[in-house]
Amino acid sequence: MTSLVRRALAASLMALPVVPALAQAPYPSRAITIVVPFPAGGPTDASARVYGKALGETLGQPVVIDNRAGAAGTVGSAFVARAPADGYTLLWGGTSTLAVAPGLYKNLRYDAQSFVPIGMALRGPMMLAASPASGIASLADLPRKARDGRLTVGTAGTGSIGHLSTELYADVAGIKLTHVPYRGGSPAITDAIGGQVDLVFDTAAALQPFVKTGKLRALGVGGTQPYAPLPQTPTLQSALGKPYEAYSWFGLVAPKETPPAVLETLRKAMAQVSRTAEIRQVLSDQGVEPGVDGPEAFGQVIATDAAKWARIIQQAGVTGE
Repeated sequence: MTSLVRRALAASLMALPVVPALAQAPYPSRAITIVVPFPAGGPTDASARVYGKALGETLGQPVVIDNRAGAAGTVGSAFVARAPADGYTLLWGGTSTLAVAPGLYKNLRYDAQSFVPIGMALRGPMMLAASPASGIASLADLPRKARDGRLTVGTAGTGSIGHLSTELYADVAGIKLTHVPYRGGSPAITDAIGGQVDLVFDTAAALQPFVKTGKLRALGVGGTQPYAPLPQTPTLQSALGKPYEAYSWFGLVAPKETPPAVLETLRKAMAQVSRTAEIRQVLSDQGVEPGVDGPEAFGQVIATDAAKWARIIQQAGVTGE
């Protein structure tokens, strides 16, 4: 073969289109990991496992729950923000990690724009309840008893959604309350039952069992509608006659730049799972309600809550622990 022929053959081979050896497998083609940024066994973990199991069945691939706790949920959240945006590592994000942490912690390694919404799984209103020892029968008693900040309010800790709900309520109601932070919601509830603090602000789901047994007195809920397990409890908004809304919520988000086709698959699966009777029953049993419909509405909730809680954090001078 002459050199001229060889050069012509090489040129013709280079001009041929490159065909990949293997076509890209359709998504999902392997197990999906949902990172829960809190320890196993808690309510956040429980809801993620219920949804994870259902999503696995819908998508036809295993869904693995990976608990990466630390720094109030920010360690696991930062891990997902830096993960490959391929749909195989997702975050079970919530109010504290997506809407509160960006305004609370300096040098946070992610922000709300680090993720794209897939779907809100559930939400539950916050609730303000009184210790029977406090002598507080209704919200109407608070202005008089709150003079000079004498009323104490226990919450799950500084910067918790209970703490910020307290600060928001005091701001809207125009009263002064003394915040007492605890290391978690359970000890705050215990001390409220025992009369060590006058009030406790936590999720309605956490407080309603103690209200039903008479150990605490429900004063108001932070939702826009009556709370189904305690329908006689007024909303704080109706009692104040001013806008007031405080929810705790959880949902599924993905790292930004996740391909649109992958997001569409995940969003369809999330919507399908959320509508099942089994999931609706689980949420009802847990004292929470389904989340808002669709990724756009979920994204709007994240943005609105992030702005609201950032304002309260700055106004009240709250600093992350």
